[in-house]
Amino acid sequence: METFFFRKWRCGGKATDTQILHFALSLEREREIHTSAALRSSAQRPHQSIQLTTMPSPAVAKLSSAFIGIMRSLHCERGGCQSLRLLPSSQHPLLPLPSDAVADTSSSHGPLAPSEIQTTFLESGITKVAFIRHGNTAPASIDFERKLTELGRSQSRAAGASYGIDLYPFCNEALCSSAPRCVETANLLLNSLAETMQQNDEDEYALPKLSLQDNLYDGTMQPEGSRLFKKIGYAPVRSYLENENLDDAEAARIVLGNYARSSLDVMFGATSKERNSTATPDIGIDKTLLFFAHAIYLPSAALCLAAALDCSDGIDFILDTNTNEAEGYCIDIDKENVSLLCRPKT
Repeated sequence: METFFFRKWRCGGKATDTQILHFALSLEREREIHTSAALRSSAQRPHQSIQLTTMPSPAVAKLSSAFIGIMRSLHCERGGCQSLRLLPSSQHPLLPLPSDAVADTSSSHGPLAPSEIQTTFLESGITKVAFIRHGNTAPASIDFERKLTELGRSQSRAAGASYGIDLYPFCNEALCSSAPRCVETANLLLNSLAETMQQNDEDEYALPKLSLQDNLYDGTMQPEGSRLFKKIGYAPVRSYLENENLDDAEAARIVLGNYARSSLDVMFGATSKERNSTATPDIGIDKTLLFFAHAIYLPSAALCLAAALDCSDGIDFILDTNTNEAEGYCIDIDKENVSLLCRPKT
């Protein structure tokens, strides 16, 4: 089975014949840009089945039909194929979102729809989730023991005094990798935020308690993940998931997908605790769930939530961004969009 990857194309309503034509042309350009390795492979094995995936659009039914017809024609001109099928966005191979990642634990039926996921967060008072990478670290013989440098501490304090203020108020707990570098980043960010609020004469504020999650660190310690990181390094997630080496791309999808699924489970647990907490008297106040974790893995968790919520406009944004130290992403659950969390440069 050959898999071709395409970025999302939106028509913004009903699909006209002209729009479908533009859609076809954009698909052909995307195929040339993003699937050169797959095309070279398929040229040697022309008689095969092909799996095509797209992101959803308002006119998905009509576009899907046009998509299949157009791409069958385009590919058959280059050697033919035996079968062609279109996958729903929840099975998009570019996204580290296993099909059972968003299980409704309160019932026996399958994964939740995006609207149900959104409701789960909003009913808990969580309107935003902020994914924050730890600050700059010093080397250590044992990875877990890496600690922040003075630059990393400065970055963390700058984050708290800048975008941290915009994210306030917070949930009762903040999710944090148990690695010391993430814990220190979180504490410095929150303390800096508190100092800034005091300077602004805001005497009443509440900071979250850190909920240390071993799996947010342990999930990064996978042999295949370590191998890929040594080979590719700090880079946008797309560099991992669309690597020219198809074996590396598949390994990245599995490793990051497992981490993303685990992260989503942790986030769902946080919504349940927030909803049932007796320490939340301010019903109706929009709150932010903080999530502190590690490079490469952090954006995979953000990507998973964005995909689960169908925040399709933010998916390419996360895929193409190289996450800086003490920066990250904010997913607005209510508005269904993704923004970058940027601190002042230190």
